[in-house]
Formats: sequence, C-alpha cells, structure tokens
Amino acid sequence: MKKYLITLSLLVNFTHSYSQVGIGTNTPSTSSILEVSSSNKGVLFNKVSLQNITSPSPLANHQQGMWIYNIASAGTYPNNVVPGMYYNDGTKWILMTIGESSPQIGDIKPSVLTNDHEGWYKLDGRPINAITSSVASQNAILIGFTTSLPNSADRMLKGKSISENLAAIGGNNSINITQPNLPNYTIQGTTASDGAHNHSITTTGANLWHYVAGSSPTYRFLETETRTTSSSGNHSHTISVNIGGTNTPISNYPKNTTTQYYIFLGK
Repeated sequence: MKKYLITLSLLVNFTHSYSQVGIGTNTPSTSSILEVSSSNKGVLFNKVSLQNITSPSPLANHQQGMWIYNIASAGTYPNNVVPGMYYNDGTKWILMTIGESSPQIGDIKPSVLTNDHEGWYKLDGRPINAITSSVASQNAILIGFTTSLPNSADRMLKGKSISENLAAIGGNNSINITQPNLPNYTIQGTTASDGAHNHSITTTGANLWHYVAGSSPTYRFLETETRTTSSSGNHSHTISVNIGGTNTPISNYPKNTTTQYYIFLGK
C-alpha cells in the first residue's frame, strides 16, 4: 500500500507540471499558461527605474517581450524615459500607448486648455528657471531653449528656413508698399492754356514801291524770305498729379480662431 501511494503522488505532480495555472480561478483557459481572474482587483506589474530606452538596466540584458512599469523620469532626449508601461523589443524599451502615439520631447500642439498639463507647457515666453519640473526645464535646455520658452502669443507657426534659428520671432501683421512695388506706368496730363504767348518779328515785305525823281511810281516784286526768331523764347512747364494717398499700411491679418500653443517637455 505504501508503494502505491508514492507512485500516485509522482503521477499527480507530473500532471500538474503540464497543466494551466489559474490565479483566482479553478478553471483556467486551456489556451493560456496563466490566467488571472478577479472582479475587483488588478494585476500589479513589477516597478523598476529605467535609465533610458537604450540601456537594459536594471535588467542585465535586453529581453524581447519583457514588460515592466517604469517609475523614473530619466535620460536625455530623444532616449529619455517617463513613468509608464514599457515593453522590450530585444534592443530597447518602448513606451506603451493606447489610441495615440506617445508625445516626444519638443512636440508642439494647439489646445483650448489654458494651463500646463501632463508634461505640456504653454509657449508663453516664461524663463526656463520658472518651470517647476526639473525634468521639463532640463529637456527645454537640451532642445535649445537655454533662457526662456518662445512666446507664441498673437503669432502663427511657420517652417524654419536654412538661415533662420529655431523659435526666432519675425514677420509683421501689416505691409507698406514702396515705389519698387508699384507697377511701371506713365501718368499723363495737359497744362492750362494761360501759358500761351507770341513773338514779334520784322521782315521785308513782298511788294515794294520804288520811284525815281521825275518819273512815275512803279512796283517791283522781291523774292520771298523766311525768317526765324531767336531761341530766347525757349521755356518748359512743370505739372504735378495728386494721388491722394495717406501712407496707411495695408493690414495683413487673416481670419483666424485663437488657441494656445503648448510644447511637450516631459513630466
């Protein structure tokens, strides 16, 4: 009888090693190796402090498929980590997100919210040392904002050109048209008639009366001559045309809907 009991015990242990494990249930799914069941409790993953996404620490090595909950804000952009669930793809840690991609340090978004939230900081020109989170202020410095955040109040965002610096302030909400901006055309006008004038000249007549003492009067026809007045009568006229302008700048302010701009600097 004793020998029979020992054999039965070994058989039970062998069978259990190939069965499913159930926590909170006596009938775990046959498709799983582990099933956790509870109506009022959750699964608490192990909490670790990661250094950055490229280092396996505090694990010895990267292990594909490993899940952990990171409690640290550490590392430098773009390899920094923030608190949250991470999984390992065999070479690095990847933050798990649901429904949307995880924001990266330096991302910018518009929002109708009026205050900083969830690692997003309003672009209001504040000094970097006024940011209460040390992680966020350090990230701001790392991406180039060494003294203050840009101020996006009453401004639109544009893409950076090769010669511009990031977060540079520029542009105007009005424009002035100068002479080179005008079309090439000629303004014509007519002077008033009060400039009319004439010149007097002296010329020899066409028919002259000649006579000799003791003889009858006779007519002699002379050759016709053309005479020109001197150039002392040359003159010019100056005219002015009033365009009626007042040098008022042209408004360059498109229709818009106001919002706030935020930059993600981490929590």
